[in-house]
Amino acid sequence: MKQKVICIVGPTASGKTGLAIELAKKINAEIISADSMQIYKGLNIGTAKVTSKEAQGIKHHLIDICDITDKFSVADFKSLCYDKIDEIFSKGKNVIICGGTGLYISAIVDNMNFTEEVVDEEYRKYLENLAHENSNEYVYNMLKEIDIKSAETIHPNNLKRVIRALEIAKNSSKIKSIHMEEEKQRIENKDFKYDFLVYYIDHDRDYLYERINKRVDLMVEDGVVDEALKVYNMNLNKENTCMQAIGYKEFFPYFGGEDTLKNCILKLKQETRRYAKRQMTWFKNKLNIIYLDGKKGIDELTNEIIESQNY
Repeated sequence: MKQKVICIVGPTASGKTGLAIELAKKINAEIISADSMQIYKGLNIGTAKVTSKEAQGIKHHLIDICDITDKFSVADFKSLCYDKIDEIFSKGKNVIICGGTGLYISAIVDNMNFTEEVVDEEYRKYLENLAHENSNEYVYNMLKEIDIKSAETIHPNNLKRVIRALEIAKNSSKIKSIHMEEEKQRIENKDFKYDFLVYYIDHDRDYLYERINKRVDLMVEDGVVDEALKVYNMNLNKENTCMQAIGYKEFFPYFGGEDTLKNCILKLKQETRRYAKRQMTWFKNKLNIIYLDGKKGIDELTNEIIESQNY
């Protein structure tokens, strides 16, 4: 019988962390974070990183494992996460994966294949310069000519993903859309080592947006502006992951004297709501999820999971 791995997912501010911790206390589990920004040291408030007080003694993994200047891919996460799953089970404990980065969750649950991952720094820089000199749309149109199916799934202004798809087309034996279709077939026919059970915390959208707005206000009170200033003052390449992170980049116009702090806070709320919408779309469309009613309390949801899985 396969060992069960519980995944607690959902959009930002949905209550994932609190539920995961309460569940971990009751089923003797450790938690693996599946958050693409919480891996970075020093990014605490803006990423809503769990504090030692909030953790209540529950061990959390894959947090604070990279410096801000480090490169870290989803393939890196997958490898480390599988190692941690094995390590936790070897101690006789249960495993909970908790996070809102959809691609990270999919990489684990679907055992995504990254063997054809290619990196072409020279070509990437060339495309970045093309976008700067012409426009994002110009580079996006290059992708449309080569891989229309991939282009249809990527927003023209998501330059990072557009460039990535072009990079794969240039250096791989297959364009990205063909690779993804083959991956879908592989997943459907694959027998996985673990039984991943993905629980999604579902909220009414207006209520969730209200929670997001309140979270941003609390982040400002806790000092996220100072944290963002530290990132800004590092003068990193604009393509650096942390320079693009929601919770930090929204304050850069304020530091540069281009906008007011009030407007930047409003912008952060807006961008976080948009991100939450993208998260909801990913989890509902890409994964086989078990819905949890967000209106219920943490204790009720915890018991619901325990009873359904016979812990």
